[in-house]
Amino acid sequence: MARILLLFVFVVAVNGYRHNPKFPKVDDKKVACTSALEQLRHELINKSRCGEPKEVFQELKLSNSFLQINPSWVWVKRCVGLCDNEGQDSRCVPSKTRIEAIPVRIFDLTTKKDTCTTFNLEVHESCSCCTSSSTDCRAPKVYDPRKCSCQCPNKEERRNCLKKRNMKWIRSKCICETKEKRTFW
Repeated sequence: MARILLLFVFVVAVNGYRHNPKFPKVDDKKVACTSALEQLRHELINKSRCGEPKEVFQELKLSNSFLQINPSWVWVKRCVGLCDNEGQDSRCVPSKTRIEAIPVRIFDLTTKKDTCTTFNLEVHESCSCCTSSSTDCRAPKVYDPRKCSCQCPNKEERRNCLKKRNMKWIRSKCICETKEKRTFW
């Protein structure tokens, strides 16, 4: 009985290491780097780079769970891609955006009524590689992905400060201070 059990365990273990036909088998054969393969590799890399916005499938989400939107997914231009020449932490971000109104139909599950309306969706028009990140910012500054840098959040305070003659804006601290009067002896 012990031998049959041992044989059964061995057969199960061997079958467990067989290739599953549902998943593609990785062909790990080494091939010569021909000019055709090199050209194909360069084309794939260039298509993957951050540059022009690419069409991606975006879900349209509503805040209310009793509303259904149709269409619930649309194609929209987004900044995606590789920024490998810009640094390790670099990522592809929009440098110019616009809001586009998408015509949709909303069905209210509670009232069983349809409404035709528009859904505002951000569309990326141009992209750039950004090397800063939100972890680089120290308080009181906050990360602004549009400018790819740390910025003072109190913009109105800065504007008011710059209007005053005896005041100066300290960008490193995000505060307004009195200008020091210089006296010459």
